[in-house]
Amino acid sequence: MGWQQYVADVGLEVNADGLLVYKIVDVAVPRQSGKTTLFGFVMDHRALTVRLGRVWFTMQNAKDAVDWLLNEHVPVVEGVGAEATFRRAQGSEGIRWRRSGGTVRTFAPQPKNLHGKHTDLVVVDEAWSFDITRGVALDQAIVPTQATKPGAQVWKVSTAGDDSSVWWKASVEAGRAAVASGRQSGRAYFEWSCPDGLDPTDEATWPSYHPAFGRTIGREAMESALEQLGPDEFARAYGNRWLHVATRAIPAGAWQVAADPDQGYPTPGALALGFDVAVDRSDASIVAGWRDETGVMRWEIADNRPAAGWVPGRLVELVGRWQPRAVAYDAAGPALDVADEASRLGLDLAPVKGGEYRAACAAALAGLTDEPPRTRFRPHRALDLAAGAAGQRTLGDGWVWARRGTDVSLSPLTAATVAGWAFDHAPPSGSFRIF
Repeated sequence: MGWQQYVADVGLEVNADGLLVYKIVDVAVPRQSGKTTLFGFVMDHRALTVRLGRVWFTMQNAKDAVDWLLNEHVPVVEGVGAEATFRRAQGSEGIRWRRSGGTVRTFAPQPKNLHGKHTDLVVVDEAWSFDITRGVALDQAIVPTQATKPGAQVWKVSTAGDDSSVWWKASVEAGRAAVASGRQSGRAYFEWSCPDGLDPTDEATWPSYHPAFGRTIGREAMESALEQLGPDEFARAYGNRWLHVATRAIPAGAWQVAADPDQGYPTPGALALGFDVAVDRSDASIVAGWRDETGVMRWEIADNRPAAGWVPGRLVELVGRWQPRAVAYDAAGPALDVADEASRLGLDLAPVKGGEYRAACAAALAGLTDEPPRTRFRPHRALDLAAGAAGQRTLGDGWVWARRGTDVSLSPLTAATVAGWAFDHAPPSGSFRIF
């Protein structure tokens, strides 16, 4: 199809020295567009044209990657006969091209599975299904495998995601920025999606945004998908539209940059704690906040569990163990009964009120979006989801995190926000106070 040919022509462009112009190629397309057919032949091309080329492919899990390779791709290329051999033994599934010695292999999307490898091409399909923790770890695993390969590439291919798809959203934002700036090297980005002004569920719009409509997918298939998935999921999967992310207060790219899986831990007495409860009491969180030796604010999830009844006892335990400078909570939030019970357990609580909480939210956002970030955190799925879903609600002359309007709990983000504020505004050492 035309869109596939265009992506291949640009994504595989070479310079005067014969090296690939683009190190990163991101392709954002609706479902059933033919993306797997495209990157399947891109992988074969690389294995055929690079002597002893090493090509690796993964999806959301190893089983799906192997299933696609053996049951979808291998049957397509078996017709070349003696040019290729196919391995189907569990754990070593792949294709080997005789002429070049190049191979196409699958791997489970864990960093250890690329350790010690050299890669000429790594393809990640369904990138939207990776949360930020798994995505960042995968990036960190891929980079060293290509250090001695000047012509190596990484391709990420996916439909749009939801509030948990922070890693893929960051790639999409970086790609859109590259296109807007006219960048013609380093990163290539391609996107086919339903424009904001069109209704993705209106069949009259389908030919205008789905690149395979009328070719490999027709009206009946789209109608069936709409009926089964419903309008929101249909818009994501077949319209390539993001769910919720357009209104997020914390940019996905900034959140990814601020993530630090390897950050250290504080010492007792050199931190503050914050706690919060979801509006629907689906979960609650306790977060530690402190500044490292460079002055960067650090957040660490100390505990996140369903419900909220466990929080007071856990606070008493953590206070005894970590001797925090302060413990904070949002006075206008849903944790009031938890605070009351904690106070009856002997904790002298002083809530973060009104203007202080507005300032805390503003400080948190500023710290995350500064370049380089002045607030960093160890990735945690609950915290990633909260950051992806958080909006802004006007309060007085400022704003605070908007809890309502989303079915995602903001308790980890709110707890982190007040923990950071409490650390910076704690009483002098020796006059311990719980906020």
